[in-house]
Amino acid sequence: MSDIHGVVPGTPHIPALLLVGRDETGLDRTSQAYRAIRRQIIDLTLPPGSSFTETSLAEQWRISKTPVREALARLRRDGLVTALPRAGYVVSPITIQDTDDLCGLRTLLSGEAAAAAARLGVTAPALDRLEALSKVPLALAAGEVEQEESLRAGIEFEGIIANFSGNPRLGKTIVDVLDELERVLRMAALIDPGIASPPGELGAIFERLCARDADGAQDATRTRCERVRRDLLQVLAKSTSVSRAHIELPAPLPPA
Repeated sequence: MSDIHGVVPGTPHIPALLLVGRDETGLDRTSQAYRAIRRQIIDLTLPPGSSFTETSLAEQWRISKTPVREALARLRRDGLVTALPRAGYVVSPITIQDTDDLCGLRTLLSGEAAAAAARLGVTAPALDRLEALSKVPLALAAGEVEQEESLRAGIEFEGIIANFSGNPRLGKTIVDVLDELERVLRMAALIDPGIASPPGELGAIFERLCARDADGAQDATRTRCERVRRDLLQVLAKSTSVSRAHIELPAPLPPA
């Protein structure tokens, strides 16, 4: 069965999870290093708060420091790592506030993309793929697939819609958000392995796309995004790092 690479050929806007295992021979050394390090951050091989150096990564990937340094500069701009003076780098933390902001942005962008895709129309091969992906949560509930396949299906589903929005900049931004969100989703699954998309949620979006119902597609997508937002915030709040954190006094209000 075709996947996102077959139904949206030629696009550079593919979620990072769907690039795992793809041919990298056409990429320069910096891009290869960037993709490899970013993947390790997203899949939690390099967990939030972990530290590393250019030298350690260069030795791991058996390349020179220059492409690693350039890749890390890009990751700093992405907000995924922070440079430590004379001490290397640290992977940026996952916080409740940043997760809330990220999910809010996703709701706005993905809702608009779904509406635009419904208005413009989605190709038959892409609709076939979306229909297949929409059934994965049902298979997960039945114990027929693993959580990893469900995660991949949800990201691919949203990535396809983003690429059919007719707006490449919107598509790129959504894919960037999905990559950041994948890291949070993986963290949430470690805290609460039972977290999952309800069966029928993706199907509701698929049906609206088939009907070319822009408002319905937007509403169904926003409903899903906000459900994910609530679930993530509730699960992250269960983390021991949150429950054991010191509660600070609120800042005093300015004089009237």
